[in-house]
Amino acid sequence: MKTRLRRLSDAELKTYPIKGILEGWHFRIEEISQGYFRLIGIDQWGRTVSRDGIDPNLLLLACKEDIVEMTLYK
Repeated sequence: MKTRLRRLSDAELKTYPIKGILEGWHFRIEEISQGYFRLIGIDQWGRTVSRDGIDPNLLLLACKEDIVEMTLYK
């Protein structure tokens, strides 16, 4: 059974404080181990991307590429 999509509220997106990098997407970064990070991105419809690694900037670039690829193949 398909689940209905609903737009996430501003309160739900507040836990993703990094904005303005890619239109419609919000990000957060977590240090899951010393020097090892997880970058998570979410859009207003609940679609997510994430990457783990040691360089947050490279993780952001990889997530942006994933988002572009994901939106091309809707």
